[in-house]
This record gives sequence, C-alpha cells and structure tokens, in this order.
Amino acid sequence: MRWELCRRTHDRLRRIVGALKFSHVDPSRIFCVRGYGSTSEAWARIWGLPSLWQQVLEIGPAYVVEIIEPEFSRLPDDEQERILIHELLHIPRTFSGAIRPHRTPTFRINRRTVERFYQQYLAATTGRESRVRDSERLLPTQPTGKAMAAISPRSPANPRGHAATSTRPARQTARGTVAKTRRP
Repeated sequence: MRWELCRRTHDRLRRIVGALKFSHVDPSRIFCVRGYGSTSEAWARIWGLPSLWQQVLEIGPAYVVEIIEPEFSRLPDDEQERILIHELLHIPRTFSGAIRPHRTPTFRINRRTVERFYQQYLAATTGRESRVRDSERLLPTQPTGKAMAAISPRSPANPRGHAATSTRPARQTARGTVAKTRRP
C-alpha cells in the first residue's frame, strides 16, 4: 500500500462541508489521501484519530478520508460526491476523532440518507430547488462508533454480496435449522 495527499479531494470535501453547512466539521482537520494497492472492496474509507493518540501526541481531533484508487476515479462525479458525503456523515457532531457507525437508534447512514444530503448539496451549489423537506435537513447528534468505516459496493445487510434468497432447502445442524444461501 502507498498513499499520497490529495488536495483535489480535500477541496471537494471543503465545498461539500460548506454547501451542507456541516458546522461541526473542521475541514482543516480532515486530511485526504489516495490509496494505491489496497485489496479492499471499498471505494473510500474514513479514519479517526482516537482520543488516546490525541492526548499522547498533544494534538486535536483529526480525520483521514482515504480514496481507494483506481476504483474511485472510475466512478462518475456525482457518485464520487455521494461517497464523500457518506464519509462525512461518519463524523459525529462532537468532532472528537471518533467514527459514527452506520446504524444507531436515531440515525442511519444508508443510500436514502446520503441521497437526501446529496440533493441538499445540489440545491446549494446549483441554486435549484431541493427535493428534501425542511424537517429532514438537520443532522442529529449521534454516539460515536468504530475507529474505521468504509463505503463498499457490497450492502451492509448483505456483506458477502450474495443473494439473500435461496432455492436450496434448509439443513439441520446441532444448533438448529440453517437456511442455505446461494454462493457465486
């Protein structure tokens, strides 16, 4: 693996933060890198600086948004922007260096949420009317989560990318009946 700082992606993130009015996000404490040689199936990842490291190094909270190349560059610009919005949604309102998980009792980071923020972003940057209701515009405060989160072509509900349904019969095991799923 090798990484290089990416000013272009940082400028895009700064634009998105400004357009969506994410006042809790400090773009100067977000660093963007392009990663080469990853075997990950993700298009992008966000990394937070844990509070222990912050205390030991005597620095403030920081985040690194890693763009996985060449996969990310192959995507259309609108999809790239959605992915960057997705990664920004992992930053909690406390901007503590922690990572917000995909699902909490009051907030979910999924395609619907990302699309809602993407439509707000388009409305703010192009001046056209957003398809988002005013009641959906606020980003609620959330507890923090894991040290790393990624967006991937695989669905979180179906992490292996396999079909959830199967025509094969269930099998009996010592622990009970297990449905067989289709494998590629």
